[in-house]
Amino acid sequence: MGQPYREYSASEILAWSRASTPVVRVETARDALPGGLAMAMAPAMVSWDSSSVGFGDEDFYLVHNVNVAVNPIAGTGLLATVRVPAAGVESVEFVTVLSKVGKVETEVGHAQLRFVFKPDHRPVILDNSGRPMANNATLEDLVLSWEAWRPPRAGFDPFAGLDPSTYALTMRAFHGPVRYLTDWMLDRPWVCYPLRMPAVPHAADEFLYVGLLLGDTVARHTISEILDRKIEQDRNLPEDYAEPEVEEWKQLKETIENENLPENPIQDILGGKTRYHLILRSCVTMALTTLDWANVRVHRRAGLPDPPRIRVTPEALPALLDDLVRGKRSSTLVRIPSALHWLIHHQTVIPGRAYKALDDVGLLQHRLGEVLRIAYEDRQETPYGRLRDHIIY
Repeated sequence: MGQPYREYSASEILAWSRASTPVVRVETARDALPGGLAMAMAPAMVSWDSSSVGFGDEDFYLVHNVNVAVNPIAGTGLLATVRVPAAGVESVEFVTVLSKVGKVETEVGHAQLRFVFKPDHRPVILDNSGRPMANNATLEDLVLSWEAWRPPRAGFDPFAGLDPSTYALTMRAFHGPVRYLTDWMLDRPWVCYPLRMPAVPHAADEFLYVGLLLGDTVARHTISEILDRKIEQDRNLPEDYAEPEVEEWKQLKETIENENLPENPIQDILGGKTRYHLILRSCVTMALTTLDWANVRVHRRAGLPDPPRIRVTPEALPALLDDLVRGKRSSTLVRIPSALHWLIHHQTVIPGRAYKALDDVGLLQHRLGEVLRIAYEDRQETPYGRLRDHIIY
């Protein structure tokens, strides 16, 4: 049997990338990009040349590949272009999505960032002609989520995620209710921690800018590497094989690399390393890295002393974690208890505990002496209202 997915051709992707405001409906279990990575997990990318970077009322980002609609039952999603106001963020939340064993919540799961917009400065979904999509085109919020990019239908293996050669790194963007629906169906409750923004104009807007810029530059780096491999592979095809699309892959690579980025943080923030890693570059640590970098930028822009730095990851990883990646099954099982003990004492790599790192540097709000924590656990109340008010049956 052949591969269980359909890989987009160079000409299809090139045409899509050249569109000013592309919109594409994807099948999550079938559609793939070069190298077999799921199209549904395509990263958010900013068209900087078509955006207006700044914090003025008319400034905006043109963001491609935002997941604005999803049907988990049919396995379809809509990736659209969204015009995001650069000075429209009302609040920012650190969101943990907790997994369950049976019906018991655990501290493992997922972490992501949620940006809520002012009612009069909300993102707008654009159609293929660049106009607001018909009827209700505005979005209340955006969720930015760092993930291990993998093929359609492929599950996530945490032990494999310790090896940076296993997964590509991607930052996906969602309309919040789209992401919430998927987690709701999987019975994974959200716990939201509203951030306490520095008392600096446009602080929340800077946090959004950093999130989009970091995600975009990593996406360009990741996709460029994928295309390098694809170009080399096509060059080496036998002469009697189907005509390779080397020139079109090259054009696509040039399109991605020639965008005029306002900054390139990969070296300064990530040391040039952009592969997914369960501890060093995971959903949690990349979200915390975004917040840490944004917090420093806000303080420096206002001429304030640097804030306390978020303890994102340990300075060094124990050898036993490397052994878990490369060891045989018997030796791996022996090392698991030690690895779990190490993880327990390094809370920033565990979604359910990572909020403490934010509280340590004063980025979380408090109420009655406790960290403000908004939990949506009963599957009836959501960040967007009561389910019974949204369903007619």
